[in-house]
Amino acid sequence: MRGTASREDGSPDGSMCDPEEMPPRAQLCYLACPNDCVVSAWGAWSNCPPQCDAGSARNRSRQILRLPAMENAACPDLLQSEPCLLNSTCFTYQYRVSDWSTCQLSENAICGQGSRSRLLDCVQSDGKMVELQKCQQFGLINKLQLLESCVVDCPVSCILSDWSPWADCSHTCGTQGHSVRTRRILQEAHEEGRPCPSQLSQTKPCSIRPCYMWLLNDWSPCAVEGAKCGEGVRRRNLSCVVHWGNWHESPPPQPVDRELCGDVLRQQLQQEMEQPCFVPCPGDCHLTQWSTWSSCQLTCLEGRSFESTGRQARSRAVIIQAMENQGSCPHQVFETQPCKGGKCHSYQWKTGGWTNNERPVWCQRSDGVNVTGGCFPQKRPTTLRHCHPACTKPFSHCTPSGVCGCEKGYTEVMTSHGFLDYCTRTPGVDNSKKADVKTNSGRIKPRPSQSNDLFSEWTLRPVGPDGRVKLWVYAVAIVGFIVVLFIVMLSFLICKPSKTSKASPPPQKPLTLAYDGDVDM
Repeated sequence: MRGTASREDGSPDGSMCDPEEMPPRAQLCYLACPNDCVVSAWGAWSNCPPQCDAGSARNRSRQILRLPAMENAACPDLLQSEPCLLNSTCFTYQYRVSDWSTCQLSENAICGQGSRSRLLDCVQSDGKMVELQKCQQFGLINKLQLLESCVVDCPVSCILSDWSPWADCSHTCGTQGHSVRTRRILQEAHEEGRPCPSQLSQTKPCSIRPCYMWLLNDWSPCAVEGAKCGEGVRRRNLSCVVHWGNWHESPPPQPVDRELCGDVLRQQLQQEMEQPCFVPCPGDCHLTQWSTWSSCQLTCLEGRSFESTGRQARSRAVIIQAMENQGSCPHQVFETQPCKGGKCHSYQWKTGGWTNNERPVWCQRSDGVNVTGGCFPQKRPTTLRHCHPACTKPFSHCTPSGVCGCEKGYTEVMTSHGFLDYCTRTPGVDNSKKADVKTNSGRIKPRPSQSNDLFSEWTLRPVGPDGRVKLWVYAVAIVGFIVVLFIVMLSFLICKPSKTSKASPPPQKPLTLAYDGDVDM
C-alpha cells in the first residue's frame, strides 16, 4: 500500500502516485457556431433480442436542437444501427463438464466399491462462467450424469509357480554343457502389490566328463595294384580320441583305447574307410575332385525372394591330357542340393580402363564376388571400341567418345563435315620419343629427318574425305595459268623484230665467227 505525502500547507503531494494512472485534466470539446445545425447527444442503444441471429440489430437516435441558419446547410445523421452479433449484449450459452474425480471410498476403506463425481458449469460465448440459470433460461436441458459408482482394485501380489526340475544337460560330455530350470507367473501383480521378478529361468554348467569319439584320418594316395595307372583303391584310418568338447582349445584330441569309443559307431564308419579311385594313364582324360559347395543362393526377383529354401552347387572339371581324345572325354559335372539361410544378391556389369581400344568386362555380385553368371547378357558393355570411319590418318587413334582424334603432341585438323582431316604437330611439343619405334627384330627404326617431318606435315591432299576437290586446288590452277600466260606474252614481246631493223646495216659478227676465207678480210 502506497503512503500519502503532504506539503507544508497540508495538501497531498502527487509524487507518490503512478503518473500513468493520473486522470486527464483536459479534453476536447465542440462548440457549435451560430449558423450550424445543433443536435443532441446520442441516446441509449436499444436492446437486442434474447436469441441473436444474423439479421438482428440494435439502434440509437438523437434529435435536432437548432436548425442551421442557411437553407442549403444539412444536419448530421439522426439514427445509427449495428448488428447485434458485434456487440457484447448478444451471447450464447452452453454447459461444460469437468473430468471425473478420483474414486471416493467410505471411511477407513482402501479398496472396494465407491463413487466419483464431476462438476457442471454454464459458460458464456465469451468464455466467462455464469450461473446455471442462464443455460436453463435458453432452453438447455441438463441430462448429463454427474455421479456414478466406481471400484478401487485391492492390492494383489505376484504369485509364481515352483521351480521346475533341472533339465537334461545340453551336452553329454565336455565342459561346454549347461542345464536349465524355469518357473512361470500364476498371478500378475495389481495396484500396490508385490511385482513379479524378471528372472524366470536359471542355468548351471554340467557334463564335466571327457568326450570319446571316432576320428577319420585323411585319405591315402590312390594305390593301383601291380600297375602304374588305372582303377585303384584309397584308404584311411579310424582312431579313437578324447577331447573336452571344444576342438579349438588346448589340449588337442588325444588317441586313447579303441574300446572307449564303442563298436556300434565303428561298424557304421567302417564302410567309409575305403573308396575306389582312378590314376589316369598318359593320354587319358579324367575328372578332378569335387569343388567345395557354393554359397546358398535364393531365386530372387528385384532383390526379393519368395522362397525359404535355396540351392547350392559344386562341380568337377575335366582334365584333357591329349587334345585328340577331346571328343571321348566327359563334360563338366554339376551337382546341386537344397540349403537354408540363403541371401538375395544383385548383379552388375563392371568395366576396366581402355587399353589399345580394348577393356575388360566382368560380372560382379552385390557382396563383391566376381561371378561368371547372373548379369543380363543383353546389357553387357562392349569390350572393343570402334570408330566409323576407321582412324587411318597418321598419329590418329579412336577416342572413348567413338570419334577419331590425334595422339598427344598433335592437334586435330577437321574437315567442314566434322571428320578428322589430318594431325599436325603441336608447336613447342617434343615428339621425338614417339618416332623411335621398335621393329620386329627389336632394333630401333631410325627417326625421319626434320625436313621429312616438315614435308609430311605440309603435304597437301587435293581431295577431302568427302570426295570433293579442295578450294586451294582451284586457286593453284588459276595462279599457274596466269603465270604461264605471262611467260608466253613476255617471250612474244622479246622475240618479235622491230620496224627500224631494215634501214640499219646488219650487225657485224664477231671475228672468230665471221671469217670465211675471203681475201678482203
